[in-house]
Amino acid sequence: TFFLFLLASMAAGAFVAYAQPPDTEDQSFHLFLPLITGGSTTSNDVDLVDADPSLTDETFVEAEFSADTATVHAAVTTTALRPTSYRTTRGADGGQPVTNLHIQDQSGTQNDWNKYIEFLTPGSNKYIGYRSYTLPTTIDPAAITAIQVQANYLGPDKAYQTWTWTIYNWSTRKWVKIGNNAGAPSWRWQPFTFTVGGTLRDYVKSNTREIRVRLQSNNTRDNMDLDYEALLITANGAPVITPTATATASPTRTPTKQPTPTLTPTPTTPATGWWKPTPGTSWQIQLQGTIDTSFNVQLYVIDLFDTPPATIQQLHGQGRKVVCYFSAGSYEDWRPDANQFPAAVLGNLLDGWPGERWLDISNLNALGPIMEARMELAVSKGCDGVDPDNVDGYTNNTGFPLTAQQQLTYNRWLAQQAHARGLAIGLKNDLDQIGQLVNDFDWALNEQCFQYNECETLLPFVQAGKPVFGIEYSGNENVFCPQANGWNFDFLKKRLDLMAWRYACRP
Repeated sequence: TFFLFLLASMAAGAFVAYAQPPDTEDQSFHLFLPLITGGSTTSNDVDLVDADPSLTDETFVEAEFSADTATVHAAVTTTALRPTSYRTTRGADGGQPVTNLHIQDQSGTQNDWNKYIEFLTPGSNKYIGYRSYTLPTTIDPAAITAIQVQANYLGPDKAYQTWTWTIYNWSTRKWVKIGNNAGAPSWRWQPFTFTVGGTLRDYVKSNTREIRVRLQSNNTRDNMDLDYEALLITANGAPVITPTATATASPTRTPTKQPTPTLTPTPTTPATGWWKPTPGTSWQIQLQGTIDTSFNVQLYVIDLFDTPPATIQQLHGQGRKVVCYFSAGSYEDWRPDANQFPAAVLGNLLDGWPGERWLDISNLNALGPIMEARMELAVSKGCDGVDPDNVDGYTNNTGFPLTAQQQLTYNRWLAQQAHARGLAIGLKNDLDQIGQLVNDFDWALNEQCFQYNECETLLPFVQAGKPVFGIEYSGNENVFCPQANGWNFDFLKKRLDLMAWRYACRP
């Protein structure tokens, strides 16, 4: 009787039902019904097979049928999405088709170039690139209860080179970290499943329904291969099987966040006010050589240690503001306070920067007094603000297991310390945390976002009435300047030595 009812209730289409034996207490059947979304059929048959359902190729509805009433009690769909395209914004790729990511068919030490995509770090370029997915119109983004990213990875182990997966939040305009290659053996295929947290509908672009998943390396030591990548989208609101059925969403588990170490900042009393620049502020940055004070700009960014107080006084006499640069996330062995850093906070070398090492920014007890002394130096020299560099260590191979939360805590502590001394402060790079930090900092200063196609993530600063200062070292200024001006960004083209030469997008 149950199966006759089920057959009579099906809408047109081909279904394969996987039956789970009746529960001994309530005599209910659990069926997994794959919804065949591609192709066409005229069959109304229901085939029963004794197998476990796979969630890798179709959409599945889980429904519970009572043996007494044959009524649907619950419905949840899980849909596997394949990437529709991929784009490399930094580094290079092997040029293989995106369809190579649609089937997981590599394992062990297999190395069939025609079945994966190779991601490369040529020269001094780390790899950054993303894959695009399209959410079907049959799924309401607001009904999504879970997103998982599945990937099959071949490459170096995490200690040698870290490859990080992130997903783009269209609401906050930032990339959210979801996992990395931790636990993968060196150059043996390793499958991963990452669970995405947060407000899940925000990962779907409202007008195009695009979902972006990004992959990036932390150094240029090696390359990696990706054989498979897919999104598993679980959502409520599956199609109703019978006209009288009542669908009730299955409960979903809320991920429990792991506690993160809490850093206790030095208590401070904020100053009554500090200088706050606005979009359209003309500026110059020169970190080496004798400062050329002849540029008719409102703001100069200069080196905290190397610039004499007399130069700052001269710039003030010309009616200009002065921001003083120092590195807050790295140790530089040539600085006058280098002997203040304990060995325990010194990590890996920065690629391409001799004598410079990453710092353990989670150790505020050790770093706090050093950074506070630097800000006191900025005050004594007459700086109007500070430009702390290398405040995105958690995305790099620092030698320490830094987390995003530790970076947020440290960066906010820097902002609090600056403001407590009447100093303005800018957020240097750290694009992935702009959404969380835009309210703490007075401007953003970015390098090379046009080169790496990342500039849109900076828009929250302009939307908050705060300037975005930017530098491009390559590229055609006739191409990137109109876009920068259109976004109300304040961009310069500079040479890598950061001497006096400049080309301003805004005259």
